[in-house]
Amino acid sequence: MNLEEIKEKTVTLCAQIFESSGVDTDLLEYVDFVDDLGMDSITFITLIVEIEAAFDITVPDDLLLIENFKNMDDVIGVVFDQLSESV
Repeated sequence: MNLEEIKEKTVTLCAQIFESSGVDTDLLEYVDFVDDLGMDSITFITLIVEIEAAFDITVPDDLLLIENFKNMDDVIGVVFDQLSESV
């Protein structure tokens, strides 16, 4: 899976998770999930579970900090790194 495919799938996933915030899908990659969308611990756990299921990866315990998933680039980076390690 290349970076563009990861990005597309991640944007779709995050759009579903943050649907109630009313953010436009086109703007998702430019917002801060915590500051702009109010991501709390429940939403964070939901994001992690959905990412792990969608990409068939396991996010390492040392990365399970909300600071590591504050925006789209952070999420895509973690997914890309974990997929690269599993190859």
